[in-house]
Amino acid sequence: MYALIGALTLFLILVTFHEYGHYSVARYFKIKIIKFSIGFGPDLYKWKNKDDVRFSLSAIPFGGYVAFHDPADKENYSKLNPEEKKYVLANRPALERSLVVLAGPIYNFILAFFVFTFVGLFIPKQSDMVSAQVAEIDEQKFYEVVAVNNIEIDSVQSLEIELLNLTGLTGNIEIELFDYKDQNQIYLNKDVTDLKFEEGQSPSKFFGILPFPDFKPRIEYVENESTAELVGFSAGDKIISINQESISSMYQATTALNRYGQQLVVNIERDGKSLNISLPSKQEGASYGLRLGPEPNSLLTSVVFGFNQTIFWIKNTFKFLFKTLNGTMGFENLSGPVGIAKVAGDSLVSGLIPFLLLLGILSISLGAFNLLPLPMLDGGQFLFILVEKLKGSPISLKLKAALMNLSFLLVLTLFVFVMMNDIARII
Repeated sequence: MYALIGALTLFLILVTFHEYGHYSVARYFKIKIIKFSIGFGPDLYKWKNKDDVRFSLSAIPFGGYVAFHDPADKENYSKLNPEEKKYVLANRPALERSLVVLAGPIYNFILAFFVFTFVGLFIPKQSDMVSAQVAEIDEQKFYEVVAVNNIEIDSVQSLEIELLNLTGLTGNIEIELFDYKDQNQIYLNKDVTDLKFEEGQSPSKFFGILPFPDFKPRIEYVENESTAELVGFSAGDKIISINQESISSMYQATTALNRYGQQLVVNIERDGKSLNISLPSKQEGASYGLRLGPEPNSLLTSVVFGFNQTIFWIKNTFKFLFKTLNGTMGFENLSGPVGIAKVAGDSLVSGLIPFLLLLGILSISLGAFNLLPLPMLDGGQFLFILVEKLKGSPISLKLKAALMNLSFLLVLTLFVFVMMNDIARII
């Protein structure tokens, strides 16, 4: 039930926003619009606005469309007067037609930006670093994951994506780690041949890495009349070292502060100044009365988070699409409506934030997929406009129709394939 509710909610938001992009830009240029439909097939519910545009919610929930007058449809086109014909999409300048065609994907990217920004208001600042256990070295110790093949890692998300980007690689992969206990750099090297990850397996697991988000060590809260308050700690203090041991992560600081039976000298940074504060030894189970935690996001940092996440997912979505199309990354990694419905249901049960994050990522995926140069997609329509502009004459209707039918078959084949993938995963 949750899967159905989640999938329908995602469908309505994503498709409505995408099609509204086409619709709103067309309206801005006063282009004649016949119909705005969410879904395909027979109308379940419909109404008309004052401009005689028909809006409908249709029976088959696998997309949507905005229908424009077409000179090839002679019966309806002939009913328009000369002034109305000027505002038919096909008769407008190439720039206007391009903006109308590209507006759908662009609106998907804009939706993702606002979703990620909204999420940013309710979560801490994005993690500065990744800590992990590494089974192939010493699963009893913890390490900072510094880089993958010299690419810096600052979050679990970037770690998984950078490892996933290595799909199809033959050669050596070097993962740079920092040993918190011994305070030195070490390297995990793995030789791979045509690297592939099993379905459902996180790339980090393949390398025996169990990562978790970590942060620069910062004191979030100091309890009233606690030992920490009495010796001079304040919320916002940044821990630099403990007993002259350099501290770089929240996990490392927490471990050091829980050393029982010894006095601690904590070097902190406060308002740009360095201070040393002594803590008395404590017995097991006792507390100093302080809590570590990352800084909360402000409106500005939430906007930065939203922008960074949008760029991150746009870049990597196109990268994965390219890898899938050139065969580097298998089609078995693709998910269709059934798989998306399951993930949507799971995220809906998990809470609003996971659901919104899924919405943002899928919005970018929808926008990116529609920019592929297939005639039935927005990218293909834009390519038609570009070719016609360069050659100075229209492409023949027969060629357009043939290419449209071919691209429809390709998309339909892909749809059937990912549906079979989804069903195979479930059974």
